Amino acid sequence: MKKKIKKILIANRGEIAIRIAKTCNKLKIKTVGIYSKQDESSLHLDYMDETYFLSNDPLKGSYLDKNKIVNICKELKVDAVHPGYGFLSENYLFSSLLEKNNIIFIGPPAKAVKEMGDKISSKKIAMKAKVNCIPGLNKEIKDYNQAIKTSNDIGFPVMIKASAGGGGKGMRIAYKKDDLKELIKAAKSEAKNAFGNDRIFIEKYIENPRHIEIQILGDKFGNIISLGERECSIQRRHQKIIEEAPSTFLNEKVRRSMGEQAVRLAKAVNYYSAGTVEFVVDKNKNFYFLEMNTRLQVEHPVTEEITGIDLVKEMINVAEEKKLSLSEESIKTNGWAVEARLCSEDPIKNFLPSAGKIKRMNLSKNIRTDSGYKEGNIVSIYYDSLLAKVISKGKNRNEAIQKIIQALEEVNIQGIQTNQDFLINILQTKEFYEAKIDTNFISSYYKDGFKGKTTDLNKLEIMAITALSNHLKYLKEVNSDFNKISKKWTLVFDKNKLDFNIFKINSSELILEKKGKMFRVELLVDPQSQINTIKINENFYNLRVSKNENHYKVFFRGYFIEINVFRELEYNSFNNLPKSSLKKESNYLVSPMPGKVVDLLIKKGDIVSESETLIILDAMKMENILKSENKVKVVEVFVEKGEAVAAEQNLIKFEVIN
Repeated sequence: MKKKIKKILIANRGEIAIRIAKTCNKLKIKTVGIYSKQDESSLHLDYMDETYFLSNDPLKGSYLDKNKIVNICKELKVDAVHPGYGFLSENYLFSSLLEKNNIIFIGPPAKAVKEMGDKISSKKIAMKAKVNCIPGLNKEIKDYNQAIKTSNDIGFPVMIKASAGGGGKGMRIAYKKDDLKELIKAAKSEAKNAFGNDRIFIEKYIENPRHIEIQILGDKFGNIISLGERECSIQRRHQKIIEEAPSTFLNEKVRRSMGEQAVRLAKAVNYYSAGTVEFVVDKNKNFYFLEMNTRLQVEHPVTEEITGIDLVKEMINVAEEKKLSLSEESIKTNGWAVEARLCSEDPIKNFLPSAGKIKRMNLSKNIRTDSGYKEGNIVSIYYDSLLAKVISKGKNRNEAIQKIIQALEEVNIQGIQTNQDFLINILQTKEFYEAKIDTNFISSYYKDGFKGKTTDLNKLEIMAITALSNHLKYLKEVNSDFNKISKKWTLVFDKNKLDFNIFKINSSELILEKKGKMFRVELLVDPQSQINTIKINENFYNLRVSKNENHYKVFFRGYFIEINVFRELEYNSFNNLPKSSLKKESNYLVSPMPGKVVDLLIKKGDIVSESETLIILDAMKMENILKSENKVKVVEVFVEKGEAVAAEQNLIKFEVIN
C-alpha cells in the first residue's frame, strides 16, 4: 500500500538541509528543521515551515540524539525523516528506531545500512556478489604484530582504514614498516572520535588510483538502476574537494561493467533508495570496490545536472513505496558538470580550519550554488568546514571548467579564511584541464603546500594595475582634481618592483604606460560583492581587493600578492629606510586554530626530537598533528587532554636544544 508523505523532518543542518527543503517545497510537502544552540541563526532554518530547538549541546545532545528526534517527530506529527548525509544518515539504529515508531526513514533498509556501513562485512558481501575487491586481510587488526605480518604479506604501501564510517576519517597510508605504529594509533583515535568505533583493517594501497563512483537508485520492488559515474579524484586528506560527471577516464566497456557490479552489490543487500558504490581505478582501468555509501552523497548535484534527475525527489518517491519511473535505458546524460567544495580553511597555513563570524558573503548568482551560510553566521568548530558547493554545467568539460572558475572568482567571503583561491588554482592547471589526475594530485602537484604565488608576468601586471587603479579611484574620490594626482608610480611586492606612468587620466578613462607598453584601463567595483571587474585593453578580469592605506592585497586566478603603492618620491624615501634582518624566535607552541586537545604526547621536562608529535588537536572533525620543528626541552605544558583551546593560545613552552 502506497504511503503519502505530508510532513518531513530534515535531520540535518547547513546546505544539505536547504537542498532537501527545496525539493519538499516543490512537492508541497511541509518541512521541520531542527537546530542546536550554535545554529540558532543558521540559514537552513529560513527554508523550513517549522523549526525545533534541540539543545545547547552541538552534537550528542542535538543532531546525534536519536530519541529526541523521534520524540519531536511524534510531537509535530511528522510522517518521515530525511537524514541528508553525515550525522545519523548511516546509523541503522536510528532508521530501526524510526520504523518501530511508524515513522518513514527516507533512505535504505536498516539491514543494508548495517551491512554496508562496516567495511569488513561490506567487503565480504562484495566478494560473494563477485564484485572486484582490493587484496588485503578482510578482518579486524587486533594488535601491532598482526598489523606487521599482514602488511608484509600484502606488501607496502598499505592502507589503514577504519571499519566504521567514511569521509576520509580514520584512514592512513603506511609506505614503510617504521611508520605503521604511529599511523595505526592515529587512525584508531580519529575513528573512535568520529564514529565511536576504533576497529581498523589493512589492505593494499593502490598507487596513483582514480576515485570513481557509481550512483545507484532502487525501489522497494527489487528494481535497481545505475545513473552513471562521478570522478572524485581531486582529494585532500582523503576528502573530495572537486568532483565531476562523467569521468574522462572510463570507456563504455569499463563504465558498463562498473555499473553492473554496483547494481549487483545493491541487489545482494536488497537495497532501495539512493546510494553510491565507490571504486578505486588503477592506471590500466582495473577497478576495485572501496565502499558503499548508503545515503545521498555530498557530490550528488553533478549527477543531477547531467541527468536532469532530482535525487531527493526520487528518494521520497521510493519512501512512498512508488515504483521507479526510470529505466537505465531511458537515462540520457547531457553535457558535463563540475562541483567544487568551498570550505572554511586556510590553504596557505596547511589548510588549518578557520572558524569565526562571516562578515561578508557574496556568491555567484549565475550558477547553481548550494550554500548553508549567510552573512553574519558563525562558522563553528563543531561542524564540517563546508560553506557551499559551487556546481557548473557545460556543453562539454572545457565549458564546465571555465564556468566554475568564473563563478569562484565572483565569490567574496570575509571574516574567515576559505579555500577559494586553492580551488581556482587547481581548476586552471594544465594537468586538471587535460584530466591527468589521480587521488595523489594535490600531494604531488603541491609538494611544498599551496603558496598562492606566481611568477607569471602577465598575471602580476594585471594584479598590479588593479591595485594602482583602486588607489587612483580612492584619490579621485577624496580629491576630484585630476591634475593633483602624481603621474609616476612604483608598485612593490615580494622582491619585485613595477614602474607605471599615467599617460592619461580623467573621469572616464585611464591609460597607463610601462616601459613603452600601453594599458587602457576601466575599473568597475560591484557595490554589493566588492568584486573588481577590470578591463585592460580589450580583456575583462575579475579580482578581489582589500585595502589598508596604500597597501593592497589582490587575489586573481588562484594567486595573490600584497602590493605597496608609492608615488615616485615616496618610493625613494621608502627605499632608503634601514631594513632589519633580526627575527625574534618564539619559544611557544601556539594553537593554530580553535579546537580540542585529543592527545598530549609530552610532559614537562621531556626532551623531544625534531618532527616528533607533541599534541593532536581536533577541529571540524579532522585531527591535526602538531610536531616539533627542532630538538627541544619541554619547559611547561599549559593544556590538558580533552581541553578546548582558542586560536593563538599558548600550548607548550620549550627551549631549543642546539
